[in-house]
Amino acid sequence: MQSPARRPTVSWLLFSPSGRAGRQVFILGWLFWVMINSYTIASLALHQEDAELFRFFSFLFFTGLAASLVSTIMLSIKRLHDMGFPGILVFVLFVPAVSFIMLFVLCLWPSRPGTNPYGPAPDWPQT
Repeated sequence: MQSPARRPTVSWLLFSPSGRAGRQVFILGWLFWVMINSYTIASLALHQEDAELFRFFSFLFFTGLAASLVSTIMLSIKRLHDMGFPGILVFVLFVPAVSFIMLFVLCLWPSRPGTNPYGPAPDWPQT
């Protein structure tokens, strides 16, 4: 059993670059943010006439967008660590022509078995 200090938490998963994240966790993290951002976009479209609700959902949209940007960068760094690559390669996601290919590589590339310099196992924080 892992010590309590090393147990993965939601804040570690979404907002920390340390450790490793497997394919399933990475994909589910991305889908979580797609769902959150899709909800706020749909709410903006539904409440265009009501100024108060539109301002509220605009605030939620921009807050969610900022949180999802930071979180997906952190998830991508952990995914790169799991594959055995340095986290600095996350900047490839900002290259327009290559970003979709990089996303598919992050989703499909298998985890590096065993311990690597970034942690002992996928989906756990680094000690």
